[in-house]
Amino acid sequence: MRFSRTVRSVMLGCVATTLALGLASCGGGVDKASFTEKLKAEADMKGMPEPALSCLADVALKYGDAKSLQSYMDGSLKSADDIKGLTGNKEAEQALSKCAQQVG
Repeated sequence: MRFSRTVRSVMLGCVATTLALGLASCGGGVDKASFTEKLKAEADMKGMPEPALSCLADVALKYGDAKSLQSYMDGSLKSADDIKGLTGNKEAEQALSKCAQQVG
């Protein structure tokens, strides 16, 4: 059976999309929205402006260790301060400093 180029392109696009969505759901790690919500629940984050929380989430997701991030989300780590990769990393510490400037 021969398919036209258009039908073949559409079919390949559907397969690629399905694979991309499947891979993202399997190994996607921690998403920003749920991480930000978890940060809001921490006592020392109460009242922090939304832009600062968003900034902290971005930095943690960029520089934080994937296993540590997942442990924080699961409750194994009690504080975001315990996420590996955020301290002792000059770039991460500079980015966190910029987030702190948004607090006021």
